[in-house]
Amino acid sequence: MLKRQAGRLLAAVVLGAALVSPPAGQAGATGAVACTWQKTLWDLPEGADAGEITGYDGGRYAVGNTGLDSFWGDGLVDPRATLWDNGKVVVRGAGQVPYFSDVNASGLVVGSMYLDQRFHAVTVAHDGTMTDLPADPAWTSSSASHVNNRGDVLGWSSVGTAKSRMVVWPANAPGTYREVTMPDAHGVSLVDIDDQGRVLVGIVTGSDHVVTPAGRWIPLAVPGTGDSSSVRDIRDGRVVGRLDIAPNHSGAVAEWDVRGSVVRTIGRPAVEGISLGGNGTIAGYGFVGSSQRVMLWRDGVLVAQPIAARFALTGLSDDERTIVGVEADRPAHYRCS
Repeated sequence: MLKRQAGRLLAAVVLGAALVSPPAGQAGATGAVACTWQKTLWDLPEGADAGEITGYDGGRYAVGNTGLDSFWGDGLVDPRATLWDNGKVVVRGAGQVPYFSDVNASGLVVGSMYLDQRFHAVTVAHDGTMTDLPADPAWTSSSASHVNNRGDVLGWSSVGTAKSRMVVWPANAPGTYREVTMPDAHGVSLVDIDDQGRVLVGIVTGSDHVVTPAGRWIPLAVPGTGDSSSVRDIRDGRVVGRLDIAPNHSGAVAEWDVRGSVVRTIGRPAVEGISLGGNGTIAGYGFVGSSQRVMLWRDGVLVAQPIAARFALTGLSDDERTIVGVEADRPAHYRCS
């Protein structure tokens, strides 16, 4: 059903563009120190003057929304799902649905479509064609939130008012899905899935966790009584995020290993880790005076503060030479060259 309606819901845009960054692994943070970080603004479709990014593959693809900048500064007016390839728009929704949540290095887009009074978890091709992910007929709604480079899709399902369940649609078993009961806690969120299929789960009222493909829940430790964590990214089992340290709840960048142990914390001016590059560099926020700015750390050491302006950081590329995010309501990247 979704496939038949795709032509009316999405518009594909022809693209011929050079890569934003070279293939992953060609350069790391060590080479990024002695370079110039140059900004490139991304394209916006006709009729849009602002955008936001919801997912980035670490290389060429990103998804989000484009629309009109709100006069009140509280989001986009008439937001429409958008796929960028190297900063060029290739697909844009024709209305306020569907929703694009994430994209992988193969350009596989995942998200949700509202149809027949319920949400459906979908994938989206570059010609705008949407395809329903497999679903239990008993589900009253489902949504896909993340996808890894292997093609595993992570999302939610729900039945009526019952508690939502985590769902994984595995790439190695097309046409199937696996439901996982979520803990009875407040503020449970699906944060990310790494290329080995580990799921990062944030929990406001308890320990954040990594869930293995076998279903084992691994709690992420915090150093002291009263400390709390806020996780943001997982790569190859390694987790990065923020620690709020008691008693003053001052923020620090934190790293955890695959066993859930704290590897290190990075205190002021560091505040929060957001994204992990392919060679271990962390992109996050730290204070410059009274303002937060994007910073890069490697092995706990500050290696660059590449962006002087306020920048809403989405991610660091696999080769650690491109920083993607939004500056002054405009999707953009900074490239180390």
